Amino acid sequence: MKILLTFLILIGSVHAGEFDDLTAYPVSRVVDGDTVVLLIDGSPAKVRLIGVDTPETVHPSKPVQHYGKEASTFTRNLLRGESVYLKYGFQRTDRYGRLLAYLYRAPDGLFVNAEIVRQGYGHAYVAFQFEHMDRFMVLQARAREAGKGLWATSSAHPTPKSISNKPDRQSPGNDHETVYVTASGKKYHKDRCRYLRKSKKALSIEEAKARYTVCKICFK
Repeated sequence: MKILLTFLILIGSVHAGEFDDLTAYPVSRVVDGDTVVLLIDGSPAKVRLIGVDTPETVHPSKPVQHYGKEASTFTRNLLRGESVYLKYGFQRTDRYGRLLAYLYRAPDGLFVNAEIVRQGYGHAYVAFQFEHMDRFMVLQARAREAGKGLWATSSAHPTPKSISNKPDRQSPGNDHETVYVTASGKKYHKDRCRYLRKSKKALSIEEAKARYTVCKICFK
């Protein structure tokens, strides 16, 4: 029973009555793994899921990334023909005008954002603080250790230490190291690099190598 309760807490299972005062909005379409369009009061509204980042499939200046199609399909299968409850985070919209929210599928209350990370179809997006960050990091660690989804491409599973917020001091060739990038930067860094600003995003070094160049200061 204790194990079951822990599992329900991690995936975001909710208590009865939590959504009594909320409206369930129909899902119009899934844009990609972490973005959907809802019909809110009859009008389409694009919603970016908080705390999760899936590989790109529709970015205007980037190619389709590895496992992007699978992530989009996963979210589409979760939400096809469904309605969702919407909960906002610390910030209501982003600079693109998209709503920023947590989605809970109606009527079962499945925490969609968390489920994407739990099943390995997206990374925990830690560039900005959010309410469920610690939970999402635990879910990501477990998905990575189990080789789920996008983590299944690694030849071996990492240890819990290698997926923490403070990565091991390993060489750039270790595919299980966690590194960090900034929103506008073109290089990846170790956690304590002096060129790494506070706004940072964690990702595996395997993914970083495909999209960025190495910082020669912290990876001497």
